[in-house]
Amino acid sequence: MASKAIVPVLIGLAIGAAAFLPARLLLPSPPLSAANVAGSVWHASLTDAAVGSVGLGQVDLIVEPAALLRGRLQWRIAGNIPGGIAGQIWQSPTGGGSEAISGTISGAALPGLPLAAISLADAAVTLDIAGRCRSASGQISTGLAAALAGQSSLSGALRCDGSVLLLPMASPDGRVRLDVRIMARGWQAELAVAGAAPAETLALAAAGFGRRGSDVLLIREGRW
Repeated sequence: MASKAIVPVLIGLAIGAAAFLPARLLLPSPPLSAANVAGSVWHASLTDAAVGSVGLGQVDLIVEPAALLRGRLQWRIAGNIPGGIAGQIWQSPTGGGSEAISGTISGAALPGLPLAAISLADAAVTLDIAGRCRSASGQISTGLAAALAGQSSLSGALRCDGSVLLLPMASPDGRVRLDVRIMARGWQAELAVAGAAPAETLALAAAGFGRRGSDVLLIREGRW
């Protein structure tokens, strides 16, 4: 039992030693990016940081030492980030993810969709080394840039859909649904509107929506 108990400690020590390497060697890869990364993995400063196409400005990532005993490098997000983004991101020999992510980002994170803003509350995601979703929790909501079927907001809870991270959101009456699937190198989204009036259906068709049964549907995708 003693030998098994010491394994996480040894892993933590090895990762802790790696924490003094230059930050650019070990920091999480896309969708997180930066024009410049300075410091060590212990305390890194990211200039012009971005998640996908959404700029975050100056971001500091500060290692939380207690997480080393769990065999992971975990950073606390710090800095004057637009939307009040806060939480932790982490890496380990078997994968990575996030914990307690809260805040708001621009709807431009998912270009081509009529979204005003996207808000996360206590979001947590675990991915394996290949970027496959292993667990997900927390809440997500978004405001629509223009009302659809009389609805102006969507919300839901993060979850895994097989190996894919799924962000399923719906309006309070269920007539408008947005399903966003996040993969290692990109995303896919389906925005569906049920029961739209004839005039709205024509307007949505002019805006690029297609048809699926009785629903009007907009499909978009992108890469990190």
